[in-house]
Amino acid sequence: MKKKTIICILLAALLIAGCTPIPDENDPFAYYAVLPREVFATGIEFYAAVRGGDEQAALSEMSQLMDDLNSDMSLTLSSSALSRFNALGAGVEDSGDYQSAPIEISAETYAVIERARVFYGQTNGAFNIAVRPLTALWHVDNEGIGEYMYGVELPPIPSYDEVTELLVHCDLNDLHTETDEGKYYIYKTDPLLRIDLGAIAKGYAADRCVAIAKAHGVESALINISGNICVVGEWYHPKKKVYVRWDIGVNAPRPRGGFAGEACALSVPADCTVVTSGDYRRYITALQGDTVLYLSHIVNGVSGLPQGIAYDSANNAYVQQTDFVVSAVIFTDDSTKADAYATAACLMSYEQAIAFLREHNTGGILFTEDKRIAFIGITESDESGKAYVTQKEVYSAYRSCTVEEYALD
Repeated sequence: MKKKTIICILLAALLIAGCTPIPDENDPFAYYAVLPREVFATGIEFYAAVRGGDEQAALSEMSQLMDDLNSDMSLTLSSSALSRFNALGAGVEDSGDYQSAPIEISAETYAVIERARVFYGQTNGAFNIAVRPLTALWHVDNEGIGEYMYGVELPPIPSYDEVTELLVHCDLNDLHTETDEGKYYIYKTDPLLRIDLGAIAKGYAADRCVAIAKAHGVESALINISGNICVVGEWYHPKKKVYVRWDIGVNAPRPRGGFAGEACALSVPADCTVVTSGDYRRYITALQGDTVLYLSHIVNGVSGLPQGIAYDSANNAYVQQTDFVVSAVIFTDDSTKADAYATAACLMSYEQAIAFLREHNTGGILFTEDKRIAFIGITESDESGKAYVTQKEVYSAYRSCTVEEYALD
């Protein structure tokens, strides 16, 4: 098995946005122009490294794109189009004939919403940008995560009746789009409808950054938006002085907290994306009697429950599942799709997620709570596939897992 070279994304030496560092053989991006910054005003880290073409123009345009997307899609800015849309209908009783005023949105927001509709249909409603009322109810939205993830106080657990009552107001069919003379608008037919593009916007932004890099003649690039990774071309090796395949570290989802290191490294070809979703970084804990529940930020648009939580009607209690998908790593050439599929796979059973990815000819790695790993369209131990594992001893718990491989057409 070949020795792994994991590309480090966050480098302490690269703190000045837009600078080109002095070449250093210990720096994986020594021969790149880099741009690290926080985006979307929520602590999301953006990192771009580009080589070739008009590097500074590419980085400048990417940075401006992040600002533009934030001004339209942010839920922390009251002036954003999405915030103004979500505020519509506040205090209005749903009488069945409600229709809001239209809110003008950007072409980018319109494109993201239309893609989200496609994924909503493909996943039979599991992937749903309209579950924001439920993430707030479960306290796993940005505000709840910020308040309870590291706090001493535990959040209240909603009753199942509260969940089901709110779930009917999370129907994406109550979100409507229209175009008129080159402008784009959204309106709602349920006053309680609220949307959140957080589960897909990073993927869309990454795809746009790839397009920007190519438009400026960039030969090699890595784009990382809080775990949504896109690569352009191959990586320029600072020691060998040649272009080689990218090696990307895959986070170990257990133990929770995001500090377990890598489970393995994945060798990927040029012009692809690797996106990870799971319950191991953004979650809160809550008590149900003497039982500790781990509440993920990912909420199922069909059940109304957080990832890994089920409802036991016989005992009127929530139960922590022991066999669910805790993390999904998606490998494809479309980061928007990968973003949605990674979320959706975490909301399916292990078998359903495997079948879904194979049906849609999409590669991925699934990790389950009961220590199963599925490689779909990715080979575990050789170099015969487009993507393959280069090292799997990084995380000791990997060796106790049951590993299965599934081919794609």
